[in-house]
Amino acid sequence: MTGTGTAKKQRIDWTIGDQIRILCPEVSAPSTLYQDYQVTSVATAANGNSQGKIALVNANDEPLQWNATANTPHNFYAVYPSPANRVEGYEVYIGDGNIARTAIVFPEEETLIDNVTETPASSGNYIVTPDTKYLYMMAQTLGLTEEAAGTRQEVFLTFLPVSTAIEFTITNNFSSGGSMNVQEVFLNSSAPLWGVTKADFGWTGSKPVFSTPVSSETLSNADDIKKTGIVLGSDTKPLTLAYGKTLTFTFFLPANADITNLTFGITGTKVNADNTPGEGFTRSTAISKSDGTPIAFGAFQKHFVKGILVPEGATWIVAGDVSVTPWNETSVDLNFDE
Repeated sequence: MTGTGTAKKQRIDWTIGDQIRILCPEVSAPSTLYQDYQVTSVATAANGNSQGKIALVNANDEPLQWNATANTPHNFYAVYPSPANRVEGYEVYIGDGNIARTAIVFPEEETLIDNVTETPASSGNYIVTPDTKYLYMMAQTLGLTEEAAGTRQEVFLTFLPVSTAIEFTITNNFSSGGSMNVQEVFLNSSAPLWGVTKADFGWTGSKPVFSTPVSSETLSNADDIKKTGIVLGSDTKPLTLAYGKTLTFTFFLPANADITNLTFGITGTKVNADNTPGEGFTRSTAISKSDGTPIAFGAFQKHFVKGILVPEGATWIVAGDVSVTPWNETSVDLNFDE
């Protein structure tokens, strides 16, 4: 997946090779009632969405097949990314009562050292490309019947994110004018950031949900997850941020509810005058307005947080209110022949 933003819309584009899982309880084959597909071509639909065509990941697998009983309504559900060979604990399947069920997992820590790019080149500013395997999206198309025996009907699936994204841009504000080596950035919350659940696949209005299922089974220690971090530098591959330069990165969090009372933090080392690593540090600050009011991050949106200046000492300096700009939800389309 790739993405750009214009006019308060965050565009999400399919890329060739993206893999999804499609489930349908009513199909006659395969016996698993689901199959994994990959994007084989990409175009722009009439509504402006990114539209992909798909084929089986493994051409030798059995495709989804219409039920042999005429006029059987078929309910199609789909998720991005496909759970096959992806995040441990993430799964999507047909459960009891022919209900599509999912377990969605977010990382307590991920390493994106190889995703750091100096942008523009030689500018000293860095952008971290997020790992889109945590940009979960869901789609459903309900009540389709085969047009006629032996015909091929296109099934259209419009995907919506079930992740809330927060993009941070921070600036080195060391009073000495020195550089820092960034090791990790992290978010802390006074309440659990999420609960990893096995939940019935459902929708509320026009939005997919997994946080308020008809039935769910909470997995182990889900209630203890109050921190998520991104490792960006190491001793062998340091991320050196000079004074006045910026670093941009994105956290993906579940869109089960608005998120408040977040604390942002960073760990790293100061850089000595001879460019050797110096004193280590950890800094953190509540993400709030200048009057101390916590900022709420609305679910199903991407937010941009700017104005955070990383201090050399323990006291944070915020240049006015932290700027948080929510962007509207977006969607992408897929279609495939049945």
